[in-house]
Amino acid sequence: MPIAFDRGICCDLNETISREWLVTNGLGGYAAGTVAGVLTRMQHGLLVTSPKNAASPQLLLAKFDEELVFDERKYYLGTNEYLDGTLNPAGFVHLETFRLEEGFPVFTYHLGGIDGIVLEKRIWMTRGSNTTYIQYRLLRTADAGNDKQAAEQVSQRRSTEEQPGKGFVRYQGYPAYPEAAQRILSLTLLPFAAYRPHHQPQYGNNDWHFKVQVHSNNEHQSYSEHATPDDEQGTVLPLPKGVIGCTIRASDGASPYSIFAVGHPDGQASFIPTGVWYWHFLHRHDQAAGRPAVDDLYLPGVIKAKLWPSEDSVLTIIVTAEELSSLTISQDWLNLSFKRSIGEQNQLVNSILQPQRYFGEGGETSHYPQLLSFPPAGDTTITSEEFLQLLVQAADRFLVYRALPLDDKADKQALFSHRTDDVPVILSDYFSLEDHTRDALIALPGLTLTTKRFDEACRILRYFARYFKQGMLPDRLPSAEHPLEERDYASVDTALWYFYALDYYVRVTRDYQILDELYPHLVESINWYIRGTYNGIQVDSTDGLLQAFQPGKALTWMNASVDGIPITPRYGKPVEANALWYHALSLMHEWSQRQQQESSISNGHAPSYYQEQAALCKEHFQQRFWYAEGGYLYDTIDGPGGDDHSLRPNQLLALSLRHSMLDTELRRTIFELVTQHLLAPVGLRAIAPQDHLATKGEHHHQSTEQIEVFPWLIGPYIDAMLSIQDSLPAHTTSRQASENGQKDDSWQRTIAILAAFRAQFNTGLLGMIGELHEGDALQQGEKVASVRSIAELLRVYDLLVHKQTAYPLSLVSSGEVHSSRLVATRLRSVSTSRTYNTQRI
Repeated sequence: MPIAFDRGICCDLNETISREWLVTNGLGGYAAGTVAGVLTRMQHGLLVTSPKNAASPQLLLAKFDEELVFDERKYYLGTNEYLDGTLNPAGFVHLETFRLEEGFPVFTYHLGGIDGIVLEKRIWMTRGSNTTYIQYRLLRTADAGNDKQAAEQVSQRRSTEEQPGKGFVRYQGYPAYPEAAQRILSLTLLPFAAYRPHHQPQYGNNDWHFKVQVHSNNEHQSYSEHATPDDEQGTVLPLPKGVIGCTIRASDGASPYSIFAVGHPDGQASFIPTGVWYWHFLHRHDQAAGRPAVDDLYLPGVIKAKLWPSEDSVLTIIVTAEELSSLTISQDWLNLSFKRSIGEQNQLVNSILQPQRYFGEGGETSHYPQLLSFPPAGDTTITSEEFLQLLVQAADRFLVYRALPLDDKADKQALFSHRTDDVPVILSDYFSLEDHTRDALIALPGLTLTTKRFDEACRILRYFARYFKQGMLPDRLPSAEHPLEERDYASVDTALWYFYALDYYVRVTRDYQILDELYPHLVESINWYIRGTYNGIQVDSTDGLLQAFQPGKALTWMNASVDGIPITPRYGKPVEANALWYHALSLMHEWSQRQQQESSISNGHAPSYYQEQAALCKEHFQQRFWYAEGGYLYDTIDGPGGDDHSLRPNQLLALSLRHSMLDTELRRTIFELVTQHLLAPVGLRAIAPQDHLATKGEHHHQSTEQIEVFPWLIGPYIDAMLSIQDSLPAHTTSRQASENGQKDDSWQRTIAILAAFRAQFNTGLLGMIGELHEGDALQQGEKVASVRSIAELLRVYDLLVHKQTAYPLSLVSSGEVHSSRLVATRLRSVSTSRTYNTQRI
């Protein structure tokens, strides 16, 4: 198991309360909590859904607390922190182990001393359903079940109604192993309910009681695995024996959700209504951030059941917001559900590890990917394969489907003016669940193309194209509650990242039909940049450089603000925006040549137009952005305060993009300075320390960009390193060294940089990489899971695997290395109406 903790960690509250777990359902819903069981964020909960008509995700069930009676002693497994600082109960002391099994949390609790028992709890969700499953099972201890003589004595007391079992007998109503009477566990579950936006507190009062409809078993009805209510007021469902539950409404008009307990027929499962409030739960993360941090939760009732050490003595809790008619209630099906969820996670990784093939001069050649060889590290046991597995599973949690408007331009006279479509959406982070367009476009290659999810990549690109306006793309996607406004088009570079993502997609898939389809949008975007568009975004006609200035707005990715005031406004001509602008012009030069060859209809400017614009930009970029005194590039020029020579990582894009304006020697010089001053253990600093000291006094607040380390910038950093190596004479490149059976120092450094991220998977939100860290101390920021960080690590891992496998670098860099399954799988995953040049695959 790549992520697992033993008793040494699990008994330490400081260790377990700081580690979080997350499972998702592909719909924007999730379950999340801490290893200790304490709710430390408002967003923690066992069932959080993203309803179509809700402005934000809804938290429905916060947690379960467990009370157990075993061997005449009561145990409490839950742990809660309250406003007055008390922990009650403190059940974390019973936690023996914790692990993530293909991303799903599994807890084991040891009860009763050396001769006691072990209770296992696992949590999972299934894709496409707003349902969480929590399963409890007693595991046999080393001494249990080994006394054959005792088993024979118990078997002599079998009653006439018992059914044959797998090594167990019925004793006083329960299937029993030796000494079973002492090993029957009485379990009481306390479901703490809520009904609120996932990031806001809920305040209870004694006049507010949730409406609870209890569902019970009726032996006069035939059993059914599909539960369907007889009527809205009825309390009887055709439930199998051993199954009970309830449906909860927080108030009149509130959306219902249900809780079912599926146990053994002899487990005596029951639901006892209570209807009481528990007050003042403290969420320490929110308290530290200065946000509302106290929440009240409602206990609609308790679930009681018996468990014993047997393969079929299992209690599975189903918490669902789905229609009951779609619910399957069968222990066999539930066990299969977990296995299928595990299989889906494994398949994500297996798809990447399939043999690769390409067509060269000698015909078709196949290679099996060789996983990177990571150096040993004392702070982690995660292997290279497990590292890849964790990245792929993490990436999957950011790709969700949402019901989004087909068109945000509401035509009140149109019959279908408010139509929606289920669209794949790339979330930016957890736990905000926001979808920022720039983040999605940066992440798209790693998130969808590396993982061979070509259809989703295509749909995302097409959907974004609908919202080009005056050449710009919005900062976010529209929703039924929040249509787009002009203020949402407030980024100088988001539309340019669209060119980057589209280029990546086309080079990997050879789907030129989408390029033909989107080409008019691209032409218009370039035209608007040159002509001038929102927020003072316009190309300076005198030097061909892109500028942006709008007082009070931060128009680049460094957009942190305090009280609405940008901390790092970067007005003028930002270096990375101009690198992206030149890249877009160079792509348009390529694509316009193809358009000219493939189409007899004039569609935009001639290739020479884009070539001239790119040449003008390149000439003045080299003249204006070079900071000779420092040996690197200005961060911005022509700003209100002149040129900013702060050493920042933004200039990496002038080195890393496929079309660069700088020669190899200049790129090497810049890269060495960036490495010396900005490279940190798990990312790049947003500013060199000496420049931070010079600018810190200008602000009363510390800027996150000025003092933090951003993991996602490792992607452009490694791209720049590889690009520089590929530009050197062949005998100095890592590829040539690889062919001689050796790796040069630069290759080893690249692997070491990537491998350093392994330890991050074991802290914070387990299996994830955050948006930023506080300097070299590696303390995570507020966004504990970042799509840019995960996607860029996954993309460069895949790139390094291809280089290690000794593909011709021209094919790797141009996207002509493809998986053997692309001939079959890809043609199915992308619309079959498109045409492909299969000789290039």
